[in-house]
Amino acid sequence: MFPAKYFSWCALLAIACNSASADQEPALPEVVVEAESRDSVAAQLGQDAEFKRANLDAVGKADLNGVFRSIAGVSISQSNANTTSGLQLRGASGGLGLINLDGVPLFNSFVGYFPLSHYPLDLFDNLKVTRGVGGERDSSRTLGGSINLSSRQIKPGKAFLHSEAGSYGTVRNHLGGGIGGDLGDLTLIAGRTDIFEGVSQAGPQNGATERDNFNMSNGLLRWNKEFSRGNLDSSLYFVRTHEGMDGPGILPNRKIGWSDDLNGFVNQETWVAQTHGSYQVTDNWDSSLRMGFTQDQQSGWIGTLPRGPLSMNLTSQLWLGRWENSHRFAFNQQQQDSVRLIWAFESQQQHAETPLNSSNFALTNTLISPLLRSEIEWGNWLASSEVRFDHYDQYGGGHTVFNASSGWRLNPEMLIWAKGGTAYRPPAVNELLHSVFGSPTLKAESSVGGEIGWSWKRKNDQISVVGYLQRYENLILLQQVLSIGSIRAANMRADIFGVELQAKHAWNSVLSSGFNYTFMEAHDPQTDKKTPYRAPHQAQVWTEWHAMEPVSLRVDMTFRSDFWVDPDNTVRLDSAPRLNASINYQVTPKLRLNLRGENINNQKTPDFYGFNYVGAAVYGGAYLEW
Repeated sequence: MFPAKYFSWCALLAIACNSASADQEPALPEVVVEAESRDSVAAQLGQDAEFKRANLDAVGKADLNGVFRSIAGVSISQSNANTTSGLQLRGASGGLGLINLDGVPLFNSFVGYFPLSHYPLDLFDNLKVTRGVGGERDSSRTLGGSINLSSRQIKPGKAFLHSEAGSYGTVRNHLGGGIGGDLGDLTLIAGRTDIFEGVSQAGPQNGATERDNFNMSNGLLRWNKEFSRGNLDSSLYFVRTHEGMDGPGILPNRKIGWSDDLNGFVNQETWVAQTHGSYQVTDNWDSSLRMGFTQDQQSGWIGTLPRGPLSMNLTSQLWLGRWENSHRFAFNQQQQDSVRLIWAFESQQQHAETPLNSSNFALTNTLISPLLRSEIEWGNWLASSEVRFDHYDQYGGGHTVFNASSGWRLNPEMLIWAKGGTAYRPPAVNELLHSVFGSPTLKAESSVGGEIGWSWKRKNDQISVVGYLQRYENLILLQQVLSIGSIRAANMRADIFGVELQAKHAWNSVLSSGFNYTFMEAHDPQTDKKTPYRAPHQAQVWTEWHAMEPVSLRVDMTFRSDFWVDPDNTVRLDSAPRLNASINYQVTPKLRLNLRGENINNQKTPDFYGFNYVGAAVYGGAYLEW
């Protein structure tokens, strides 16, 4: 914990309220989700999805939940608008590192579930999703990919205010500004969210009627300083929430399930801090160092079982150090024809403790990991290979993982590639110690697999297709045991074959459309049963129309097919199509009004067995820059 955290939070609010004004940043006319050419070969060989600041504005969503539904290969599950969300990339989740903020891996709330509502889009400049093995994964060791957030930098002398209100008693406000000087540039953003009449977390089929409310305070402090041969940046992100939460109880049919809990609650507080410096030692040698820390603290009680409520008390911490060096060796005078050698050394220490778990109240796991990656770009040929050695003091010493990829540019607009490799991830300390959803007997998960892909990009049009095959050993997931009405963490084998299709097309200067589709066949090779909570089909279709100069309209339809909820494949959840729409009116260059509807067809089919799903909702807001 930071000894001056409350002082820092008050200072953040005070300075943000007195931030200087600014001109408006230009917004793109459409959402762009694409893989762009970068210096890194590893980043080009794969189906990355990237949202920059203008793209995040165009999406018209409040937080990360809305963005991820527009990306193939990413699966999102929710019960209500504020609670933690189920998150998977290519059928795998992760307890640490599935989401990274400014290079620092974040803990999940519990096995496979992340508090995505804790990360409003107003506080970020860039969101990048990397799927599959290898690539520029930095400190993430998850099996299916990683999600990387970059905190927002506001130019000195600029400021913004974003206010929104709508259904279920929802009120959101974010205020931020930038300050500049000889000592560097400083960005400060503060926010507050309240949902006064949130829907019950437990489903109405279980007799739930009460409301689960939510409030959140969050803030960002970011500093950046450029030098002639390098730069320094530091960031501090804080979020504190209070959420009414249901829990396990006796249902009307006398079975145990998720039921109304009038007194259940969970408080969560997260701190993420990092400092990063980069320096160009020579024209062909770049070196960088990052130091990071995150702490996630949960407290609360849930459940109405006869033996009493269950404790949610758990504190998880991570310390991180990563030193990375990149050396470039040119073949000739062409900028792209070169070999790049990257070597890095990383150290992490995780620690978790839960005061009410007397049998194993604390756990620490230390990682030491050297890495070596090579990248070659020569004419139309690209190739990358990586080997990493992870030494965990709690998991039997060293584990070596590797990946390799190769691609060919058929022409400047078209690329084909193939990649393969292995991955290894032990359970995070919070997955082991969580008193309700964790398990101290979880084993480390691993995978082997590969993919082939093709992409074509031309001006405002793009299409990409990827097919992949993954074999997961000891895949960590929450398992629904219907016979006793429990939800518990477990390991499972899974073979997953998938296809991801992503496309967008500009019909003319005012009308554009996009489409993404994911097919996933996931089953246990030992029992030939389908892996639970893995929908075979999911898709999104969107259209954006700039009807006239100040007005734009966006409509999207999301769909997921039905799936099994238990390992024995006895209960299914039905498919669920959901329609969303938003309209933006640019009143002046500095003022934008927005009205959006979510799930306007009122599709309440749940994503979780026994849980609820939020119905039709409408939100209106204003975004002001000065």
